[in-house]
Amino acid sequence: MGPVVVAERRRGPAGPPLPRVVAAMAHELGEGRLEPGIPNGRPQKVLHIDISGAPANLLGRLLVGSYITGQDQVIITARHGLTAAQRKEIHRAVDRILGMTVVGDTPTLVEVQNFIDPGKYELPRLIHRVVQLLKSELEACHTAITQNDPIPLQSIGAAEDEVDRLYLLMVRQLLLSSDNPRIARSIDVQNHHYQLGDRLVAKVLEVTGDLVHGMGQELEANLPRIRRIPRSLLREIARRVGRLEELLGRSMDAFGHLSIVEANATLNAITELLPKDASFGQAICRQVRERKVAVAAQRVVYNIDMALEMLIVVNEVTINRSVEPEPVERSATRVSIGQARSSRGSRSSDTAIAILGPTHPLPFESGA
Repeated sequence: MGPVVVAERRRGPAGPPLPRVVAAMAHELGEGRLEPGIPNGRPQKVLHIDISGAPANLLGRLLVGSYITGQDQVIITARHGLTAAQRKEIHRAVDRILGMTVVGDTPTLVEVQNFIDPGKYELPRLIHRVVQLLKSELEACHTAITQNDPIPLQSIGAAEDEVDRLYLLMVRQLLLSSDNPRIARSIDVQNHHYQLGDRLVAKVLEVTGDLVHGMGQELEANLPRIRRIPRSLLREIARRVGRLEELLGRSMDAFGHLSIVEANATLNAITELLPKDASFGQAICRQVRERKVAVAAQRVVYNIDMALEMLIVVNEVTINRSVEPEPVERSATRVSIGQARSSRGSRSSDTAIAILGPTHPLPFESGA
């Protein structure tokens, strides 16, 4: 649908009212409804970056920022031409971002395009995929500790790279959806408050991925020696890894179904698991004589504890979300403790959010 022409009448100093024509872009929603906006999507956003004299790593971070804030085209120049190091920094950043491609590389400039549609992938499905990746990383850590099998640890690096790419995609979609109702509908996040909470949860998952990746690196570098620490310590570390995987699943299950009972129960379980003192770390120092191994084991335990702290945030967002007003239409707006979930297999109240089957293939499913 083309521009909607609106005629405004204004009275001149003398004579009859004169029409003033104003063109406003709109598109049709169906059933005679219109919504302001560009009929064929967003206006293309172009960013020009002059990196003359830029310090190290700033260019890569600017490219990440341009992606997150929805820039479609980035033109990078320098007064005296781009150096080999700057071109390498550009390609390194582009390689870790979904949908970003170098389309032009000349002696005077590099042109980058972001081709991914910000409304193509539903946010609940992206979150679900990130949780699957995190759980696979934790399973690899648990297998390495309990079965002395280092092979699964080799997959953690690739899984973490995918978590980072999906995190950037989620944030990009959420930021663009805050200004574009059609994108918000497409990714299934229409409440502005939900957009803020979802961005916080996305960041929590990204930080959790960094922590789990750190655990995997420590285990891969020191597994034979960690396996020789006292059995009681090794069993406790394995138990905590397993519990972290379980509580991650429970936290995200409660978040996806908006179950305040499940979120509350998970918070209680996390509180019980988090250390009340430093006794376990002290036991590692006391019983493990080789300093390097003791430090590696302590780092694994520390990362587990920090990941549990991250999950507290997810469950708090779930509980807060259940009591805030939601302006979009739904069957009921109430909190019913009695109808909320009491087990992981049951549905909650009318506020439940279902993770449905795919409408579009995700980038990792299509091989993109």
